[in-house]
Amino acid sequence: MSDIKPFQEGKPVATINGKPFVVGQEIKGDEVIDAQYCIPNWLKDEQIRLSIERVKKRIKPVIVTKPDPIALVCFGPSLKESWPDLKNFKYIMTCSGSHKFIREKGFTPTYHVDVDPRPHKVALIGDDISPDTEFLICSTCHPKLFDHLESHNANITLWHGYDGSDADEVLKVIPKGEWVITGGSNVGLRALVICRFLGFTNIHLFGMDGNFEKDGLRHAAEHPNAPKEYITTVIDGITYYTTPAYYLCAQQFFHEWSLLPDVAITLHGTGMIQHMACNKMRDRIMDVKVPASSIAFLTPPNTISRDYIYQNRLLHSMDPDYGLSGANYISRVRDLYHDIDARTLLDYGCGKGALGMALDFPIWEYDPAIEGKDRSARPADLVTCIDVLEHIEPEFLEETLQDLKRCTKKMCFVVLNTGKSGKTLPDGRNTHLIQQSMEWWLGRLSKYFDLLSAGVEEVNEFQADTKLPPRKIRRIIIKMVPKVGDKA
Repeated sequence: MSDIKPFQEGKPVATINGKPFVVGQEIKGDEVIDAQYCIPNWLKDEQIRLSIERVKKRIKPVIVTKPDPIALVCFGPSLKESWPDLKNFKYIMTCSGSHKFIREKGFTPTYHVDVDPRPHKVALIGDDISPDTEFLICSTCHPKLFDHLESHNANITLWHGYDGSDADEVLKVIPKGEWVITGGSNVGLRALVICRFLGFTNIHLFGMDGNFEKDGLRHAAEHPNAPKEYITTVIDGITYYTTPAYYLCAQQFFHEWSLLPDVAITLHGTGMIQHMACNKMRDRIMDVKVPASSIAFLTPPNTISRDYIYQNRLLHSMDPDYGLSGANYISRVRDLYHDIDARTLLDYGCGKGALGMALDFPIWEYDPAIEGKDRSARPADLVTCIDVLEHIEPEFLEETLQDLKRCTKKMCFVVLNTGKSGKTLPDGRNTHLIQQSMEWWLGRLSKYFDLLSAGVEEVNEFQADTKLPPRKIRRIIIKMVPKVGDKA
């Protein structure tokens, strides 16, 4: 399997079967190619942070597919011959140097995509920037690219690229509630996924070649960072000159295509990738299409303000009784866990962790106001949300319910209080920021969940001082399952 590795100083840019490649080396097609990312991770993360601060507009998915074809224009050498056919397309998406190339031919792209984090991309976009082009720029891109686009009043939309990190690593850099796009290791492959993300299912590829002439340009026109070294591969007696990175992307192309089961792709021009595709079709060995796949994902929404985190952490440190409600439902949760044959349990809004400490099996805990338990909540078969929702800031309730649904695989057990709390935050507010009726809550919850049961029950409330007897309290008890499909 081939992959893109993190940048490491002193390591070879690319390896073939674990060894640095040799210029002119011939590969047969089954080699393992590894290429490292072009800048260090710390610099990539810093550029993402700067991009997020300066660009406010974000990419959004288009749910209804578009019937019109789109021309996805890459910057391979075959574009020099195939570009006149762009006149047949209403929608055009350029990437990398193809923007400047087709602007010089009189075309205005509908979209332009860039992902490379280095500053040389400025020269490839050029100065002929139309207000009718939406620039879909990855958050990894260099600040100089944003400077250039902003100086021309370009219409900029930001998107984030997935690099294979786990969820916690993603959320260290990417804000909550934003879309992250998957895809291969070059801009053409990411743009292919973005086309589908925007609703296009009839995609025509121009200039996605994967090769170049040995003594000619590596692209359709001059490129300030064109590769100087090459490897070769032979297909049906034709020798193709390529690079490890180009060949890796050729391998990835067919994988990415397989993840787009409802997309028809037409390749224009001649080149190594076009030749590979013809052979795969001839030999009926195209990668098996995946019936349903994720080409993008939404980071968990932001569910709490920084000030409210501070207020809750102060109250937790000042009041030993605050955040112990889970202890009131130990036997109920244990029985429910076994009844639904759960394998995992998440205490969403766990407070001081009283429920987890009392159960005789391990659980996951999440609470944005508790250090060490504030990482993104992981989905579980059974999710408990005990005396939590009434504490949510009203402006974050919808996001919290969305996140609660995301985390619930089988069932969610909710406990609610509809009245005032006996506790106040350090700033003087009652800790129950939402004080609404049972009917009001059921209306909000039913947007994201199918309700199995709901009622008012009297329960014993345990206190941190074990010498004090439990108090009788009334709570709304709800069992519900997440809505499926397009219901929510």
